[in-house]
Amino acid sequence: MSSKKARRRERQEQNQAAGRRKLSPVTLFILSIGLAVLVTVVVTVVFGDRSAPGEPPWPGAAWSSAHGHWH
Repeated sequence: MSSKKARRRERQEQNQAAGRRKLSPVTLFILSIGLAVLVTVVVTVVFGDRSAPGEPPWPGAAWSSAHGHWH
């Protein structure tokens, strides 16, 4: 029969082993925020309009190549 101390040590080792396999909720939250930022950047790069300025957004607007936007 094992001693109380040995049983406690086994239980503690089992709890530590189980804890190593899981990610903490804080880590999951931080990873989800990082994933959301990454997806946003990828979608912006893929679907963003990088072509010529095109049509002016309002009548009388002038494109400024120095600034890269409409005035």
